[in-house]
Amino acid sequence: MTSGSIYVGCQGWRYADWRAVAPCPDATPFYRANTPATHELACYSRTFDLVEVDSTFYAVPQARTLEGWAAQTPQDFRFTLKLPRALTHEARLRRGRGTLLEFCKRSELLGPKLAAILIQLPPSFGTDELPALERFLPHLPAGLPFAVEFRDPGWLNWRTLELLCRHQVALTLGETPWIDTATSLPWLEHLPVDWVYVRIMGAKQGGLERFTHLQVNRDRELSEWAAALKQLALEGRNACVLLDNHFQGFSPGSASLLKRKLGQPIHPFPRDSIHSGGQLGLDLDVVPSREDATM
Repeated sequence: MTSGSIYVGCQGWRYADWRAVAPCPDATPFYRANTPATHELACYSRTFDLVEVDSTFYAVPQARTLEGWAAQTPQDFRFTLKLPRALTHEARLRRGRGTLLEFCKRSELLGPKLAAILIQLPPSFGTDELPALERFLPHLPAGLPFAVEFRDPGWLNWRTLELLCRHQVALTLGETPWIDTATSLPWLEHLPVDWVYVRIMGAKQGGLERFTHLQVNRDRELSEWAAALKQLALEGRNACVLLDNHFQGFSPGSASLLKRKLGQPIHPFPRDSIHSGGQLGLDLDVVPSREDATM
């Protein structure tokens, strides 16, 4: 059996706190302080091979924007795009076919770099709205990788899996404020398709205020996910794993820790060198950047 692929990255690549912050002596910068904002994606892509794009949740991206993202990143880099909230939160999947088709057509400009389109549903989207989902899924263009994120755990049932399987849509699992690791992990054995979208998040409310360095020890959850993802890959299935700043305070650090637990190469941050810092410093063996390794 061919081993599956596990792509690991962050939920976004542009955060001011990822640079050196003078009032925070424990900061573990990801970017150099003088890195132009227009160069951040290219720099990010030398360290990680996957990123989740949040801006597409707010509007259909311009063609030139997607073409620019593709041009700035290595051939093996992958993007996940959020479906616009006009469809998921405002129309609640009940209208907007034109917007859906326009978004999908634009997404195709990424070519093989498109890893997934995330259909992120609001927490209030309960199982009583199953008819809306049933009517929506047949309109998804064939050949594009869709995943749906439910934020009501009531959706994790056999009827949902059968529906997703019928339309070849992946399930989103993870460690989130709505569905936690303990609830998610058993469903990895019952995926509707041969890949899964994993979102590892933290508390959005009353949690961390700055995202400068690792501040919370979530080693247990990372180890649980690493073990489960290794087994998934052994079974020939694939995963897109995206980590959020709120999980430990610094998603590049969390993503690197998870890659280490998966036995994957860890590439340096775009800053000059990696050093230990903060309450939970990064003390990782690193290999040359993906760009340098292919020169």
